Amino acid sequence: MTTRSHRAASVARPAAPRRRAGVAVALMIALLGGCSAVDAPSILTPSAQASASAVASATPPMPSFPDGVTSVECDLATHARGADAAVTVLGDPTWRLGGWSHVTGVGSFASVAHPVATYRITAEHWTPDASCGGAKTLATVLVKKTYTWDQQHANGMEASFPTERMAFGDVTDIVLLLRLDPELTRIPTVEDLAAAYGDLLTPEELAQLDAGQVNLELTLFGEGATAEHPFMNAGTIISVDPAQAAAGWVRIQIPREQLTFYTEADYVRTEVGPGAWQDLLVQGLRINPETAQGATVRRLRPDDFDVHAKSEMFKEMALTFALIEVGRG
Repeated sequence: MTTRSHRAASVARPAAPRRRAGVAVALMIALLGGCSAVDAPSILTPSAQASASAVASATPPMPSFPDGVTSVECDLATHARGADAAVTVLGDPTWRLGGWSHVTGVGSFASVAHPVATYRITAEHWTPDASCGGAKTLATVLVKKTYTWDQQHANGMEASFPTERMAFGDVTDIVLLLRLDPELTRIPTVEDLAAAYGDLLTPEELAQLDAGQVNLELTLFGEGATAEHPFMNAGTIISVDPAQAAAGWVRIQIPREQLTFYTEADYVRTEVGPGAWQDLLVQGLRINPETAQGATVRRLRPDDFDVHAKSEMFKEMALTFALIEVGRG
């Protein structure tokens, strides 16, 4: 597995667990707003032989899994941690999620694959799941535009938990337990993107646009800036092989060391060291659908972009979430 890394100081807006090869957890330095206009992340793919990371646990005991993506059975008694070890965003019986959906079924969203209600992030889609021991799981389809950046995150999930009083310095990891429904998923292939946009983008730009993986942008966000402190965030883009996520439940663990910490002012993100502003409180977690590096055609070709030249092509990922946690230590 290769490693690709490029750092920028700031970005302006314009059963037995098993680890499989070909799965990456990619870091981002990007515009991480829920409906941001431009995304320009830098990524780093860790080694497939990353060492196992023990996670602090309460009752019931939390087994140790490798950092990254691991195929597992969906058993919340095994995977969910106690309140002293993690903030549970989603995990039966806990529901802390909100979200948004711009999908209307008309205009630029006329060609989405499913009825409009499918894309709403509501508790009506949180139902008992036989594949997870009868525990409630959230089924949704997360959608990212590939052509223009207007409402590029067509929908997304967000949870606020300010009463937890979790500082950025307390964060140990982010953990997701999810699976992919291939029948409802519509991820454009490399060939699809080339056929649609090959007259606009170079082969190198097409490679930057997307690679046919399941990509989610995770953002821990702080409170707004004041005279005493900046607006603090930490983020990452994860990349999961659709074949693995469609084969069954996967546990995704992003350790603290793979988060990019940054401040924001006037839509400019500036990376800071992992020890900076760590006493500031995390206000919540946002999950956006993404392309591989957060790009759209418009982001890659901003100077000569014609919004009417192409029909929108959507990346639709049908995901079921059993558990979303932010680890604390």
